[in-house]
Amino acid sequence: MLCGFPSSGKSTVAQPFIDEGWVYLNRDTEGGKVSSLVPKMVEALKDCPVVLDNTFITAEMRKPFIDACKELGHSIRCIKMGTSLEDASFNSCIRMINKYGKVLTNDEIKKAKSPNTFPIAALFSARKRWEEPSKDEGFSSVIEKPFVRTWGSEYINKALILDYDGTLRDTISDEKYPRSPDDIMILKGRKEKLQEYIDNGYTLLGVSNQSGIGSGKVSEEDVVACFERTNELLGHSIDYRYCAHRAGPGGCYCRKPQVGHGCELIVQYKLNPSQCVFVGDMTSDKTFAKRCGFQFQKANKFFGDK
Repeated sequence: MLCGFPSSGKSTVAQPFIDEGWVYLNRDTEGGKVSSLVPKMVEALKDCPVVLDNTFITAEMRKPFIDACKELGHSIRCIKMGTSLEDASFNSCIRMINKYGKVLTNDEIKKAKSPNTFPIAALFSARKRWEEPSKDEGFSSVIEKPFVRTWGSEYINKALILDYDGTLRDTISDEKYPRSPDDIMILKGRKEKLQEYIDNGYTLLGVSNQSGIGSGKVSEEDVVACFERTNELLGHSIDYRYCAHRAGPGGCYCRKPQVGHGCELIVQYKLNPSQCVFVGDMTSDKTFAKRCGFQFQKANKFFGDK
């Protein structure tokens, strides 16, 4: 029995068992409820061993399978995925990019109707409900499988990835963020520092939260115009991503510190995350960088502000 968060890598762990001829049971492929896998497991065990692949996040979900194995005189062992919620979220984003070409919004996830594509709220719910599997439940053993992220040999490029507001620009009006291109003031030393990184082979990229769009305080057209004007004033072409959603319950994959836009940039530009630097001014920027595997620099230190 494989236990862990959604997108924790269970199918990868299951593959060697499948290759050896084990029967693979997963609700996503079999349909129905998790409990409907019990009779299928019992039938399969007449001929060969079985690998069960679902979250099995509570003892109650695991119990019918353990009881059925006991009645048959079979042992059942548990492999607990050592994948953190943050890594599972990252995996979910990569899976969406591979299938749809981008990280989906919550509305797009609903329309997709895929069991392997779910909102980030599903991960938070799984973490809240999670109960550590134990031998006391009836498992013959409980083994934790550490999660190790790997990248293909093509992921070799490096980038300087930048927040915008408070990192590259300020406002003339002293507003928290610009609502028109005429209100933008580039902070000191930015243009020159960015050129240093370009000269050293870095691609310039940007990731910014723009919740003013979702809250109705600014239009998406004005936000885009402000990004374009910022790039123009800097004299550099920065490929930017922005989250237009409001902060709050439910959440999305693209609002920092969530990693959606970071994943998109890694895949599109074939970045080696460990060779990339993210520069920002907020705690959410630092957390975002850590989750993506980027190095982090605080904006004032990176640019030498006094």
